[in-house]
Amino acid sequence: MIVRQSAMITIGMPIFNGGETLERAVNSILNQTYQDFELIISDNCSNDLTFEICQKYVKSDQRISYFRQAKNIGASENFRFVLEKASTKYFMWAAADDFRTPDFLVENIQFLESNPTFVASTTPNCMESQQNSNDNFLTFAIEGNLPDRFWQFFNNCWKSHGIFYSVIRTDILKACNIVGQSFIAVDWVINLYLISRGNIYRTKKGLAIFGTKGISSRINFYRIYRTHAIEILIPFYFLSCHALKLSKSFSLKNKIRLLIVLFNLNLKSIFSQIYMLVRQFFSKFSKVK
Repeated sequence: MIVRQSAMITIGMPIFNGGETLERAVNSILNQTYQDFELIISDNCSNDLTFEICQKYVKSDQRISYFRQAKNIGASENFRFVLEKASTKYFMWAAADDFRTPDFLVENIQFLESNPTFVASTTPNCMESQQNSNDNFLTFAIEGNLPDRFWQFFNNCWKSHGIFYSVIRTDILKACNIVGQSFIAVDWVINLYLISRGNIYRTKKGLAIFGTKGISSRINFYRIYRTHAIEILIPFYFLSCHALKLSKSFSLKNKIRLLIVLFNLNLKSIFSQIYMLVRQFFSKFSKVK
């Protein structure tokens, strides 16, 4: 692997069968106005055209390093793999179906360079097909004291993709032992860890556009991400445990408020799963009929 000495940021792209959108995603990185980066792609043993596409880019740009796993190591482990390869000041995960405007990196890196107390920075973001209307852009930041940052996150947790895929200080992210673990809402826990370490900025310029075909958009989302039996009864069990650990410094009032937030989150999730099961049942019943 060739690491450019001037690289300021590592972009880690864990991928599995992303050949359909991979070229557009990589091109959106190569077209950044900020060019001092390295792109590390970890192919989770894809069986589509991912290998061939990556080989083409590796041959044409020395900033790109490609690794192919001998077997599928799981999504969480693949995300950890690309992070562990990073030795630059900043790091950012990039999915193979996400795209960024050319000013994404420069806007975020310039801000973090001038504001060392912020742990991460991101631009406005939206889902694919929504980029033509500013009304669809998510622009919330995570700033203030620790309890305020928690409430800002939980008020927006279902649309927090932009936080997870932000430009992050590498040393802080590498200190998070949650990366690589697998359970429902593990990305939210990583977000909460970052929030516990400081503010997260949202720039005025730039845009991140996220794909709509990811696992989190599927009807069987909970079943796919569930790795422990307890998550059947308490879907956000591990999220709740980690959130409570990260909020040890909260006042009693804020701790009670957090418990209520977590209880409601788990309850709504249970009802959501029941609704999906009922809908699936009637859908199959109507087909048989």
